[in-house]
Amino acid sequence: MRRGRKPARELSYRDKKIVERYNSTVDTMPRLAKKFGITKQRVHEILIRAKRFGYTINRPRSLSRCHQIDQCEICGKILEMAKREEFVTKRQLAGMLNVETQICSWHLNRLKGSSLIPKKFASIRSEKLIEALQYYKYHSLPTNAVGRKFGYKNFYSILNYQKKKGLNVERRLKSPIVSQLKQDEQIPMFASLNQTEF
Repeated sequence: MRRGRKPARELSYRDKKIVERYNSTVDTMPRLAKKFGITKQRVHEILIRAKRFGYTINRPRSLSRCHQIDQCEICGKILEMAKREEFVTKRQLAGMLNVETQICSWHLNRLKGSSLIPKKFASIRSEKLIEALQYYKYHSLPTNAVGRKFGYKNFYSILNYQKKKGLNVERRLKSPIVSQLKQDEQIPMFASLNQTEF
């Protein structure tokens, strides 16, 4: 009489999830391994076992070849947001689209690769830095005061780095009050010679 476990006749819940994700998403074997806390080799073994149990592994060889940007709903939404939003992280963008960050990154890479959106879009990782840049852009506080407010010691060098990357961090302040005065209400700068008395 043999001892040990009997061989399973069906995949476990976790294994079914792995097969489902491998077939339907852009997740690779290493990504799935990291997500489920197993090794890449174990993911490979699960996929082979799934084939033996009759599951189909129909992952396309290159998803980018099948992907059509003009018909993709996520790509369309990203293009709209790229026109409106200047400062956004990938995580914030994924939250706005109600998709996972990895899926959002995949679509972003397709759009950046085809030059439909600039490479600088959604390149900042820190949400705190985005808040600081937005505050700097629309308020008249000095650079070092904005840095202190958001906890950055050298905010000036951060601004220079973002400018070198190509981000538009120039201030958008309202025009001065003098330029808003009407022509007849403007204050004369110098009194004419005939009005002066000696």
